[in-house]
Amino acid sequence: MTETTRAGAALRLTGVTMLLALCSLSGLLLYQSHTASHDRSSLLVHRAAHVVATQFVWLLEASAQTLRHIETSLDITHNAAGNGILSLSDAVRDLPSGLHYAVYDRGGRLTHSSLSSPHPISVADRPYFAQARDGAELTLAPMVTDRHTGEPSMILARRIDRTDGFGGVITIAIPVAKLETLAEALGLGPGSTISLVHTGGMLLARAPPAQPMDLSDTVLFDALAKSPDGNFTMVSPADGVRRIAGFWKLPGWPVVAVAGIDTSAAFADFRTTLRSAVVITLPVMFALGWMLHGLLVLMRKEDAQRIALRDANDRANFLLREVHHRVKNNLQTVSSLIRLESDIGDAAKDSLLGRLTAMVAVHEAMYRSDQFEEICIAPYVERLVADIARSHGGEVTRRLDVAPIRLSGDRAMLLGLLVNELVSNAWKHAFAARGGGLLHVAIAETPQGMIRVVVADDGPGFPPNRNGSGMGTRLIEAFAAQLGGSVAVDSTGSTTVTVTFPRDFREGAAPPQSRPDQTASVTGARSRVAILSSNPARSSSRT
Repeated sequence: MTETTRAGAALRLTGVTMLLALCSLSGLLLYQSHTASHDRSSLLVHRAAHVVATQFVWLLEASAQTLRHIETSLDITHNAAGNGILSLSDAVRDLPSGLHYAVYDRGGRLTHSSLSSPHPISVADRPYFAQARDGAELTLAPMVTDRHTGEPSMILARRIDRTDGFGGVITIAIPVAKLETLAEALGLGPGSTISLVHTGGMLLARAPPAQPMDLSDTVLFDALAKSPDGNFTMVSPADGVRRIAGFWKLPGWPVVAVAGIDTSAAFADFRTTLRSAVVITLPVMFALGWMLHGLLVLMRKEDAQRIALRDANDRANFLLREVHHRVKNNLQTVSSLIRLESDIGDAAKDSLLGRLTAMVAVHEAMYRSDQFEEICIAPYVERLVADIARSHGGEVTRRLDVAPIRLSGDRAMLLGLLVNELVSNAWKHAFAARGGGLLHVAIAETPQGMIRVVVADDGPGFPPNRNGSGMGTRLIEAFAAQLGGSVAVDSTGSTTVTVTFPRDFREGAAPPQSRPDQTASVTGARSRVAILSSNPARSSSRT
């Protein structure tokens, strides 16, 4: 896997992680908003159910007390003998407004009423009349249409007991409008309901009105079995609307007050938050995805360009390797031609071949290592010294201390030619006559960034009157000058040649520490390097 591929995979992973984090954060905020809306609505309907329970406990208690007062104040003898309806204003003075009472005899016929002009009616067919006749002392009947007012009402009925048995029924009608008024006061919003449910399961009253139905199999009674008050969520069987509801059982009465709020109204704030989140999050996610896509496209383009550059670089390296290889082969061909030339003396031939070998070694080091800008001089110099020793022979002990310094190809070649001249001179003048000796070659970098080359032998040196104007001397000075360096010779007892030059040197710059006469000889020495092969009869002299 390439670096770009890994970077692309990491970028995609980062983008996906950021998108997931954004989605997770948005989801968490929406979940919290949804939960808050649900909890707020649950608390609202639970409090509303408590208010309804408190209100209707008072209504039912007041109605039950009024029923007892009516029963006490009735003059059954007068009522049985007469044909009119008696006023019971004293008995019903505590009856809450909006409620009205009625008294029915044992046949279900109306005998007394709080209405000013009641119509003669019968309730013998009503279920609550039958329950009272069968022995129920107090009955709370589901919503019916009141035959006096025509309004839907919940009926609270009380049995009248006489010495001869069942004497009739007293009823108080609680209009459903009481629930509707309370619902408006609570302000639960559109789609909300308030209900009174009998603990036996029957719906007693509801605002807005609904037909009585059995609710004993609903979640209301599952929740009621666990606690006398609480919350639940269900789809109403009356109208099919899903609501969050709160319930509260009326103390002392078999009635449960229920307040419900439509989930669409309960989650109105949540839907607003959801729309805001969508409006904000989707553009951010789109922008993030677009930026991620753009970055991936740029990375793919960059990867393609990098591959193209790498291929071009490989091609250029291949061509450079071929160039150095061919130059090396050409130089070796020249060396072979020089060896076959009979008009050149052996000494001149050896000098030329040594110099060509130095050039060949540089090109060979370059194309073998694929290092076309710089080469390490240590193995290069070691190979040069070994080739010179092999070509000259003799029992010479060689000691090489060459630091692993890297130089450009051109400067390495000049250094090789310089070392070739210095070592060849030592071999010819210090070891040839004796058949052996000690050679020390040291190359190191000084703290000032200069390269110091030291070639020393244990030979006899040379006489003080030696002028040093031979080809070898001139070549050594020329190579040192081209490197931008200087030459120092010590021939007291033995010969030590020290050449110091900078690591980098621009062509045309004055060599450091060079003498005026030496600088003049450098210009001529450079031209002599070029005509070296055309003067094979000239031999190098001892420095």
